[in-house]
Order: sequence, then structure tokens, then C-alpha cells
Amino acid sequence: MDDLSDLLRSDDRTDDGDEDDFPFENGENEALDEADADAVAADDDEGVENEDEAHEGEEAPFDASAIGLKEISNLASFTVSSYKPGCGVKELRDDDVNQFWQSDGPQPHRLNIHFIKRVEIRALRLYLDYELDESYTPTKIQITAGFGPNQTIPFTTMELNTPKGWIDVPIAGAGGGPDGNSLCCWFVRVITLENHQNGKDTHIRGVKVYALDDSADTADNNPVDDMVEAFDNYQDRVARINIHDQDDESILQHDARVRQRKANAKKYVPGDGGVSVPDFMREPEIR
Repeated sequence: MDDLSDLLRSDDRTDDGDEDDFPFENGENEALDEADADAVAADDDEGVENEDEAHEGEEAPFDASAIGLKEISNLASFTVSSYKPGCGVKELRDDDVNQFWQSDGPQPHRLNIHFIKRVEIRALRLYLDYELDESYTPTKIQITAGFGPNQTIPFTTMELNTPKGWIDVPIAGAGGGPDGNSLCCWFVRVITLENHQNGKDTHIRGVKVYALDDSADTADNNPVDDMVEAFDNYQDRVARINIHDQDDESILQHDARVRQRKANAKKYVPGDGGVSVPDFMREPEIR
């Protein structure tokens, strides 16, 4: 009997110890679980916000075809005034912006772009990165263009402040092309006049040259829309001829219908599909 009593007392002590290990009631445990869940959700929301902020800082990729442009860098030969071994034209022309051209001589530093034929440049872009290059980064660049190396005139000078990414050279209003916004030339020279922090040599990590793509499926070059527009314009002219010149009210109604038709016309968006001119029907092109 004494042994049985000792055993029962031992079980009671064990049960008391188990209760001490779980001092909270069920309701308190649920409250703690909810608090932990809220903390995890807050951390997830903060992580999503941080990802969004990181993406906002990224530069959107440049889609030349979406705006009716094509790259014509392959129509040119590139030379530089000086370069450090392993950092020349090959590295400059590489699509990897971690490679670059580094000059190795006195200022100014020159990048020459000589085309095999007359071109109409619509966009000229340079990749610069002050965060990586610091004193090697250009702060003042002059662009000249013309017939050849000895026949160029300056058309723009760019003042840059800690640039990072692709920099567009201002070409709008250069006078070439159907709208005066293209640069017509055989030769372009990019001259680095000054660097940040009075640096001596310069770094340029990329260069791209673009022209209008006559074969691009854009709003300004869609053969289907052009054909439909031609038929509609012909019908409008016929209808206008059949109206008496002194019938002002009918003329006003006709003009209003024409304006409404053009306003309701579907605007072509690249990627919508449609009919385009096949390659074998186009003029031969040097690529």
C-alpha cells in the first residue's frame, strides 16, 4: 500500500509539472497565433513594397520596333582616337554594358562612326554609368556630323550630370527626313570634352544608332489601313462632288461625317496583326 501511495503522489507531481509547462489558456494561445500571423503578413507586404520600389528604379527596355525604328549600327565602321588594350571598339559595340571603351590619351576623346552610305539617323544613344565609372564619366559631349572626318559641323552639345543608363542624343529638329527630325549624314563624331571630377580618360559602355524602319508595322506604315483610307477618301471626294456648291448645309453635314469617320477609325497598334509587305517584294537593303 505504501508503494501504491508513493506512485500516486508521483503521478500528481508529474501532472502539476505538465500544467506549469503550458501556463496560457486556449484563448491566450489563439491571440498569440493571430499576432504572429499579422506580423508575417506585414513582413510579406513590406517585401512586396520593396520589390515594387526596386522595379521602379529599373529602366524600361527600349523597343525600337514598337516605335518604327531599326538599328543601323551594322552599316557603319567605328573607330576611336585612343583606347586601352582590352577596352576598345569591340567592347564598346558589345551588347554587354559591363564592357566599355576606355580612352588612353589626351583630351578630347573621339568616337567616329562612318557609314557606308547616306543615312537618316532618328536616334543616337550612348550608355554611361557614373556609379561605376565616376571620374571616367563624360560630363560634356559634343556631337558633330557631315560628309566625312574632315567635313563635319557640330549640331549639339550635351551637359551631363552623373548620368546612368542609355542617354538619348537630342536629334529632333536636325532638319532631315520628311518631318525634319532626322539627322542626314555619312559620318558622325562623338567628342568627349570634359569628364566628371576633371577626369582624364573616358568610359562609354555602349552606342546604338537607329533609323526609321520603312517596313515596320506601325500606325504610320500599315498597308491595310492605308488601302482602306484611300478607298474612304475616294468615296468622300465623289460624295462631295455630287453636292451643289451653294448647298452650304449639305457641305457642312458631309464634312462632319468625314471628321466623325476619321475619329472612329481603328488606330493600328503593333502586334494587332494584319497584312504586311513580304520581304521578297521590298527593295533590296544592305544589312
